[in-house]
Amino acid sequence: MIASDLDGTLLLPDKSVSPRTRQAIRAAQQAGILVVPATGRSVVDMPKVLPDELRPLAVCSNGAVVYNAEDDTVLAERPISANVCEALIGALTEVAPGTRFAALVHSGYDLLPGPGYLEVMDPGNHGRNPEDLEEVSLQRLSAQPAVKMVARHGELELEALYEYCEQVAHVGILPTTSGVPFIEISASGVSKASTLELLAAEYGIAPHEVLAFGDSANDVEMIRWAGHGVAVATGTDDALAAADEIARPSTEDGVALVIERVLDGWAPSRSRG
Repeated sequence: MIASDLDGTLLLPDKSVSPRTRQAIRAAQQAGILVVPATGRSVVDMPKVLPDELRPLAVCSNGAVVYNAEDDTVLAERPISANVCEALIGALTEVAPGTRFAALVHSGYDLLPGPGYLEVMDPGNHGRNPEDLEEVSLQRLSAQPAVKMVARHGELELEALYEYCEQVAHVGILPTTSGVPFIEISASGVSKASTLELLAAEYGIAPHEVLAFGDSANDVEMIRWAGHGVAVATGTDDALAAADEIARPSTEDGVALVIERVLDGWAPSRSRG
């Protein structure tokens, strides 16, 4: 299996995929390798950014959804329960007053912004624009399961808000970041890595047979779990530290270069202690 993050890793700055990278993906697939994009993006973004080669199977919302973009089908879902959403809102509001919340519900097709969220939301966040949305009460926000909860703050730095999210993780959540100005929250134990592990087991693939690419905090577990984890050179410090190998950035076809080497007979193996 080859698993790859999208933004900052596989995608170019204009959100396209280079011809060389697409050719490398096709060559891997022709060699019998399962290639799976793994992204923090929700299902609504997938038809816009996935090349044809990667449309049949994608891990979305940081592992909460497995999706087929060819026929717009959700294959599996690992949401945060309504009770945990409610507990998260209560606990985080207590330690970080002024936190604004949003919830991705209905497998990620719908976004529910809580009170004050639209004031801090930038156009394009979550694949949507603020003017197209209406805020809802926190009670409605937490009345159903969510594939992702989002937390942001008008005054606190993102790092400080992340630390508060970690403080309340005991309610049953897993916070992470991906280079966007908000905290992305999944159910406890749900990550790109844990969902890819389930997929790998389903296909009879062992972790040491997995090559993974990423560039951000939400890729760290995936990079560590894979038999050979690769971070692109433009990645965050934690992603770079987790990796067995540093690849060139997407603008220099870094993912393609590694895949081509694999197909030339190089076998991934764990090199870090």
